[in-house]
Amino acid sequence: MEADIIADLRCKLKEVEEERLKAAQYGLQLVESQNELQNQLDKCRNEMMTMTENYEQEKYTLQREVELKSRMLESLSSECEAVKQQQKTHLEQLKEQLSRSHGQEVNELKTKLEKLKAELDEARLSEKQLKHKVDHQKELLSCKSEEMRIMSERVHESMSSEMLALQIELTEMESMKKARVANQDLQVQLDQALQQALDPSSKGNSLFAEVEDRRAAMERQFISMKVKYQSLKKQNAFNREQMQRMKLQIATLLQMKGSQTEFEQQERLLAMLEQKNGEIKHLLGEIRNLEKFKSLYESTESRQSVNSDTPEDNTYYTDLLQIKLDNLNKENESTKGELSIQRMKALFESQRALDIERKLFANERCLQLSQSENMKLRAKLDELKLKYEPEEKIEVPVAKKRREVLPVDITTPHSLCAKSAVEEEVCRLPPQKEEAQGCPSNSENNNLQIEKTVSVNTPEVILSPHKSLPMDTQPRKEKKCVKLIGVSADSEVLSERSGNTLDSPRLAAESRLQTEVKERKETASKLEKETCKKSHPIVYVSSKSTPETQCPQQ
Repeated sequence: MEADIIADLRCKLKEVEEERLKAAQYGLQLVESQNELQNQLDKCRNEMMTMTENYEQEKYTLQREVELKSRMLESLSSECEAVKQQQKTHLEQLKEQLSRSHGQEVNELKTKLEKLKAELDEARLSEKQLKHKVDHQKELLSCKSEEMRIMSERVHESMSSEMLALQIELTEMESMKKARVANQDLQVQLDQALQQALDPSSKGNSLFAEVEDRRAAMERQFISMKVKYQSLKKQNAFNREQMQRMKLQIATLLQMKGSQTEFEQQERLLAMLEQKNGEIKHLLGEIRNLEKFKSLYESTESRQSVNSDTPEDNTYYTDLLQIKLDNLNKENESTKGELSIQRMKALFESQRALDIERKLFANERCLQLSQSENMKLRAKLDELKLKYEPEEKIEVPVAKKRREVLPVDITTPHSLCAKSAVEEEVCRLPPQKEEAQGCPSNSENNNLQIEKTVSVNTPEVILSPHKSLPMDTQPRKEKKCVKLIGVSADSEVLSERSGNTLDSPRLAAESRLQTEVKERKETASKLEKETCKKSHPIVYVSSKSTPETQCPQQ
């Protein structure tokens, strides 16, 4: 009995430990998933950085090429001026054509300059607006960073204090468990010693002594089971409280992790904003360089118009230089078109990466919020279970009945009465399913009732439910009563007087006992089949001893 109970309790302890391990594993899996997501974000960021570095290198090479070409153009222009000074005579013939083309080009350049000035004004306005927005964002970020720092400090302080308290509670729990195990071992040893001391084999073969020993054993077993039940109930409540605290702590940790991811997202957006500001400054520098180049081009054309009075010589060199200039202009325009296409591609990819990062951050935030809400809901569900769910009842197994047989060949009336009383079955009522599901107070009252009826000084006789008693021998119903299983139908109540049994011969008694034994065996086999389907009848036995229900004692 006690070994089975200890095994059940150990199984329950193992289940509780497995649930704790599962909760820890779930927490580790969540941390690993967050680390994997962070690693993926770092990889994406590194890829974007490499892409931007490649594009910047390409821009730098293209700028170098443009500068080289501009230097070549300056050298060629100087050569052209030298050639123009030598060939003034040849340029006089082309004066009219150049003047016309010059007027057209001047008008086109003026329109282009106006457009560029308008674009410059728009770029400056947008730059001012962006600077204002950047300043505002920096102020907001500084405020948010201070708030986050204060909140993180508070949370770390609270978590450190909670961890210390939990460590102290863990040490106390371990010491309590060790003391409980030692107490249980000592209780088992004490029960074994008491059982050895109260062994019925050492006290003789008396039926009433055996009943008294069984009553005492049942009392001890009931007390030990009650103590174990109370201790296990307290331990279960404490374990549930600990699980609820751990779930709430996990929810707070998930909320802290979400705030840390928000801070990292803000830092990433700041870095991207600084990068875009650098690109805007670079574009403004390119616009200024283009303005300088246009002013140089206008100055060269004005010089050509001034030097057009010289006579023209060698038209071949001027045509060749003009063709080279046209080719260079075409190449410059093609490179500008390629640069604009590359910029558009880079902007599109950066915008796409930003959208992906926003979606990923939103999904992470939703996941963390759902996890924290899930943990809070689990904690609330545990609280509601603790409040409203009934406690589980433990069914206590009952020992099987035992029969004691005495020798048959005795002729005295006292021995015949004792023989028939011993051969009848003495059994206890096993706990029914309804009593196991009911309140523990009912079971305690039933146990106390059984103990009272067994501890009566006078011996009691088991009555058969299958035979009706005479009207004058039926006992009255009192408070002290015993629930008994329906035993064999042929078990009779010894209500004979001592004078009737003195004249009975020995052979008649032996034959009658043999027939009774056979009939008891047959009825016992029938009743074992019927008790599985039918409920056991209840027979009430009075606690007071009467001459009709008791053998005459000498």
